[in-house]
Amino acid sequence: MGAALALLALGTACNQEEKRAPLVTRERSQAIQTTGSDAPVAAPDTTNVAAVASSAPAPRPRRVLCDGELRDGKALPKRRVARAAARGTDPKPEPIPAGGGKWTWVNFWAAWCAPCKEEIPRLKSWERTLSSAPAALRVVFVSLDDDERQLRGFLEASGDLDTTYWLREGREREEWMSDAGLGADPELPIHLLVDPKGKIRCQVQGAVEDADLPVLTRLLGG
Repeated sequence: MGAALALLALGTACNQEEKRAPLVTRERSQAIQTTGSDAPVAAPDTTNVAAVASSAPAPRPRRVLCDGELRDGKALPKRRVARAAARGTDPKPEPIPAGGGKWTWVNFWAAWCAPCKEEIPRLKSWERTLSSAPAALRVVFVSLDDDERQLRGFLEASGDLDTTYWLREGREREEWMSDAGLGADPELPIHLLVDPKGKIRCQVQGAVEDADLPVLTRLLGG
């Protein structure tokens, strides 16, 4: 009798385990399904939208070219530098021109620098616009490329620029940039505004915009 009861209890326990096993599979399946596209999506919490908006930083004021003023500076270096040009194009004269009764805008750029290439037509347009200013503006491009093939490839393919001054990597660049008061490896683009006597009067970091032209015109006395 005791043996029969033991066998009955063992059979009942096995049946209970068999009934419980499928539940694990269903629960797993349900857990996976709730992460799919049919899962209910909670409505966005809009209770703190006003608080988030009020805590957002205020937009920074737009940069004013040269801070709207000019400062006394050192003379633009007269060191000889390399030049690069597309085939069939005469290279620039040496050294980098400055003074001579003209304002000079020196643009440091590189063929790998997207903002630099995008602003080349804008700078050339400024030169044309200000050609009749009281002291006309000349724009000078100075490449800081390390890869000569990349530089010459751009000059060959570009419809905007086919010749440039070029400060080659190494001592030539380091000494010239140091004389100009710049680091040897500045963030590009960067610009210098040089007065008609050849003195650096302003340094501009970053790409220029159309809105900068009226400020530049005023600085040049137009």
